[in-house]
Amino acid sequence: MADRTELVLRPKGDAKPLEAETAERIGRVAHAETVEVGDGAAVFAFPASGGDPAVVRGNLEMAARFELGAHWHTRYELTSR
Repeated sequence: MADRTELVLRPKGDAKPLEAETAERIGRVAHAETVEVGDGAAVFAFPASGGDPAVVRGNLEMAARFELGAHWHTRYELTSR
């Protein structure tokens, strides 16, 4: 079992890079343990005790929708690390 779940949110194509403040707000809403920002992308880490990885991903997707708008997924990509 993994120590934690890590997900990366990065801009697609010419989308605006993620700013630290935006990434922190997304991480706070999604209950991320840590948020690391670099090269316009953000890595969100969640403890293994945070639950099912699919639920963790869903929470992060919802937080991204709140912060980046309903069509965030057309401008940003969410992947596992």
